[in-house]
Amino acid sequence: MAQPLKLDLAPHERQLGKYRLLAKLGEGGMGTVYLALASGFGSFRKLLVVKELRRDLPWRESSLAMFMDEAQLAARLDHPNVLQTFEAGEAEGRHFLAMEYLDGQPLSVVLERARRSGGLPIELSVHILCEALSGLAYAHDLTDFDGASLNVVHRDVSPQNVFVTYHGQVKVVDFGVAKARNASTLTTPGVFKGKFAYAAPEQAHGRPVDRRADLFAVGVMLWEAIAGRRYSDPQPTHESFQRRLTGHEPRILDVAPDTEPLLADICDRALALNPSDRFSNAEAFRNELQDYLLLTGQRMEASELAS
Repeated sequence: MAQPLKLDLAPHERQLGKYRLLAKLGEGGMGTVYLALASGFGSFRKLLVVKELRRDLPWRESSLAMFMDEAQLAARLDHPNVLQTFEAGEAEGRHFLAMEYLDGQPLSVVLERARRSGGLPIELSVHILCEALSGLAYAHDLTDFDGASLNVVHRDVSPQNVFVTYHGQVKVVDFGVAKARNASTLTTPGVFKGKFAYAAPEQAHGRPVDRRADLFAVGVMLWEAIAGRRYSDPQPTHESFQRRLTGHEPRILDVAPDTEPLLADICDRALALNPSDRFSNAEAFRNELQDYLLLTGQRMEASELAS
């Protein structure tokens, strides 16, 4: 769990609907995330996480529309590898999402700590990515109530948004900038959403994206797991931006020549400049990674993540 921050709320603000806010876990551009307690009949108590839409946003109306788009999508997501959302609500003008509490760490923190002792074994990293791809495959294939595809694209897949619990679960989190067919707000053409370090070329360029942009992001994570270093600068420079748009970033064999050929081929395909040259869907990507684990005899069990 993230280190709690000071709860800078007046006493009367610490109750949000039926939830008691205990500590602030973090704050982003649109929302503040709290550790919260739900109380019920008798001695029922349950920890969960509440994300509240910030009340000081100058573009409150459009932000609320985006927040409700997130809530609408979150309500449909129900998979072991995706964060579960229980409620979208409003109390005295405060809008919030109530989500499951995960006892663990973002993959970014896991990797940072592992680097101090030589890094994660590649088979463990691959296993984590397989689990994340399961969650993405589910989200990408999600349909509306009429059976029509929602064309969900996460657009912010990164180690910060893959969570590993102490019990060995892997969850994709934060669909706050996700794109879906039934969203009430539309992304303005040319506007970039996500993190440059993990953005597909078409995404960095502000062009329309589909599920293959998320697969590129997983490809970056795979490259970094093999190489043991960052794929590109976290903040784009003119040079790094041009390399991303033209596909001139290093292939994995350029920096890790001992990489098993099958794994190198998988990595190269995921990072293809042209989306049509990448895996067509998350399930195909996951199957290739699982074949690699079977080939090397290193198939991992989820419980090993907690050790």
